[in-house]
Amino acid sequence: MNNRIDQVKSFFIQPERYLLRSDYNIRIRAEVVKGFVRDNFFGSILDIGCGNGAISLPLLRQHTQLTLLDISSNMLSIARSHIPAEFSDNVKMVNEDFMRAELGFRSYDLILCLGVLAHVDSPADVITKMASLLKPNGSIIVQNSDSQHPIGYLIHRYSILRNNLLSIPYTMNRLGSAKLVEMFGHHGLKLTAVYRYNLPVPGMARFFSGDSLYKFIKNVYGTYANNHHSWLGSECIYYFKLIDTNSVSAGRLHHQ
Repeated sequence: MNNRIDQVKSFFIQPERYLLRSDYNIRIRAEVVKGFVRDNFFGSILDIGCGNGAISLPLLRQHTQLTLLDISSNMLSIARSHIPAEFSDNVKMVNEDFMRAELGFRSYDLILCLGVLAHVDSPADVITKMASLLKPNGSIIVQNSDSQHPIGYLIHRYSILRNNLLSIPYTMNRLGSAKLVEMFGHHGLKLTAVYRYNLPVPGMARFFSGDSLYKFIKNVYGTYANNHHSWLGSECIYYFKLIDTNSVSAGRLHHQ
């Protein structure tokens, strides 16, 4: 593999296998996102790294325009099969790397970016571009594994060891929670909510069903509205709202 994009495509070359292995985590992410946005209406939504669409498709309404973006054409095919017939004209599919995709400046009320920052060349550049695509008063929901959290650090060291043993050249990015919040703040985005939890210990998925793992995580960490033992969690889902559009303009000019 010559570049990170090729490595990511290879990582998700068999989407069914990935989706089956991560079903419990996708369910948790979808519930947290739904809880964060509640019944608010969003006229335009961008889902970056949309996967099978399980997180953003439930947010569709009659007058909502949803853009599903993923570098995996196989993932997009699965997502397309899940679009409700009554909303088929409301959904646009983009099979491209986010940083190369031509998306309109200040075009979206809500941007979703879950399970993506670990896989990109530059999280800072991705955040800058997301901010430039956001409408005034818009929102971004993003997921990140907190590398400064003790559990997050141990998981990262395990992934490096595993990759070395299996001769896998692909190592995920490391980004601390405080740094992430600071980076969004530079673009006028304020953190309004966060849900923290942990994924099961590596290997547990071999012995427990996805439903069992889902119930275990929810029992330990609770819901978006009542996040138990959040201090233990290294997996974080953040809800940012744009409060300063001048910062977005400045960030866009700097990025260009």
